[in-house]
Amino acid sequence: MEESVSIDTSHYTLMLRITPGELQYVYYHPAEDGSMVSKRIVLPSGEEYAQAVEQAVYAHEILLQPFNRVYVVLPSTHFVIVPNEVATQSDNSCYYEMLNPCGDEYVIESRMPHTGAVMLSGADKRVVSFVNRTFDTPTLLHPLTALCEYFYRKSRLGNHRKMYVHLLHGRMDVVCYGREGLLLANTYDYRHSNDAAYHILNVWKQLGLDQRRDEVQLVGDIDTRRELSNLLRNYILTVVPVIFPSHSHVLGSDAMQIPFDLTALSLCEL
Repeated sequence: MEESVSIDTSHYTLMLRITPGELQYVYYHPAEDGSMVSKRIVLPSGEEYAQAVEQAVYAHEILLQPFNRVYVVLPSTHFVIVPNEVATQSDNSCYYEMLNPCGDEYVIESRMPHTGAVMLSGADKRVVSFVNRTFDTPTLLHPLTALCEYFYRKSRLGNHRKMYVHLLHGRMDVVCYGREGLLLANTYDYRHSNDAAYHILNVWKQLGLDQRRDEVQLVGDIDTRRELSNLLRNYILTVVPVIFPSHSHVLGSDAMQIPFDLTALSLCEL
């Protein structure tokens, strides 16, 4: 039995990040310093996705305890962001289906109040079904949801435009903001830092960002971040790391190791 099962989790927050390759869970008490615990579980590649998730959850008794809040982050390349001006409960699913006509997925609808938009993202129906019947009213989210909301507030400082890049296991989340609001939010796969640099510079050019005035902020995989910073500085004057939120430091050493979309989620009210 895991030692952490003995704690009273009823005031804790649980965050799960689930992909076909792994499940990562994080739990913490928002008002207790040093309370954050994190674990990454590699899912067997030969098993059906939902079945592998189910077995991983039931193998960790802490995940079956009652939590105050439960968030489940489900990364996907199938998503669309709809501005509040045109988002309606009756039409939102239509927007998603227009861009993903052949998909047989559960559509997650997440409000982004600061960004002023709704995130619609696809998820495996069997995984969603398992999550909904196993956890008490979980909030389902695409990772870009928390990143957009967190970086929106950071982007309000200064008059220049900002690009935020989150690097994790060969996938790169890119969020761009100007004074007018969200300019772009997208996800790209990459094999090498050169691939990541290509995507960033392509977005930079498409948005017409200024090489001298605007900036790129990087967070995530340390080695890739270092290589990517050196590459980008050949073209962009200001390439800096994302300043790690001071509040996260007090939650414990595990807070420095988790994916930044979970860090952002722990700081956002979603």
